[in-house]
Amino acid sequence: MYISGINLDNFRNYNTLSLEIPTQGALFVGANGTGKTNLLEAVFLLCTARSQRGSSRSDLIRFGSDYCHVQGTFTGSHAKAATTVSIGLGRDQKVSMRINDKPLASFSQWLGHSIAVSFSPHDLKLVQGIPKERRNFLDLVISQIDPAYLDSLICYKKSCLQRNNLLMRRIFDAQLDAFEDEMVKYGSYIFAKRQEILDCMHPIFEEFYQEISGKNEVGSFVYKPSISCDSSTQNDWENVFFTGIKKARNKDIQNGYSSVGPHRDDILLFVNGQDARAFASLGQCTTTSLALKMSSVLVSQKYKGEEMVFLFDDAANYLDSMRTARIFPLLSQRGQILITAPLEREPHNLDMPKFCIQEGSVHSL
Repeated sequence: MYISGINLDNFRNYNTLSLEIPTQGALFVGANGTGKTNLLEAVFLLCTARSQRGSSRSDLIRFGSDYCHVQGTFTGSHAKAATTVSIGLGRDQKVSMRINDKPLASFSQWLGHSIAVSFSPHDLKLVQGIPKERRNFLDLVISQIDPAYLDSLICYKKSCLQRNNLLMRRIFDAQLDAFEDEMVKYGSYIFAKRQEILDCMHPIFEEFYQEISGKNEVGSFVYKPSISCDSSTQNDWENVFFTGIKKARNKDIQNGYSSVGPHRDDILLFVNGQDARAFASLGQCTTTSLALKMSSVLVSQKYKGEEMVFLFDDAANYLDSMRTARIFPLLSQRGQILITAPLEREPHNLDMPKFCIQEGSVHSL
């Protein structure tokens, strides 16, 4: 699916905006602070119901307004009917989500109608940041292709929070057993699905890393769950997790938190066999984050059978000429590319329509 049109009302610095977006994508240029990133954020919001830069919902509402509303039209890449999606956010914390004017009751119903992948300088946190950054990345990838995963993730986090509340109060009773059973039930699905997706991503990641680096380096990663399981079936994960959480109970009561479970997972990243977080250069970290995002694209396409929307924010700072020359040809046949860049440093040799953004208004160049 590609986005063919977007309408903004009181979103960030946009009062109102109605914009048709070319199928092949577009380059948006303008001075800093004019709303380039905000436009990509609106597209990402329509696909995921969240901000790609981790902003709260209230931050998305234009200053001085009580609400914001974003609507987009997504057109199928295989002659499928267009899909109209909209989301409204209020300062009273109310959220309204609709697909083809049908109200939705949950975010799990929202995810998956179209898939967006966001690239920005902030992606370095995938390599240099804490494990939660990598878990969040993986959770979003899987949630967009498997609604059952998102449901399991929501239920797991709720049970884990309730177990932690009992642990902090040092309560040892049947409630603890009940919450642990829930954690094992939903957590085993999360473990198994993460392993499945990462196993699928790994050879693609290695290939992309070599392509981006000019075949001068080798990138790899290892899934590091908080428990060890030699099998990939959910049933085996369930047995291992059940044993692990019961074994950790006494220690968890002393510490006041759950020490095992998918909320403790990580992805270990390597460049030429060395820990990327500790030894990789800035260029190697950028290449690693790009290869992660791009490998997630191909896996998502494999499961969904749809082309993607690629969002490159501040491309001039994120991609040097070498990476630009190698990356865009790899992606141009896989979906729609939307790029932002400052006027004075716009990427060259990009054969796509160009728009200028000035203080919340957009016009074609």
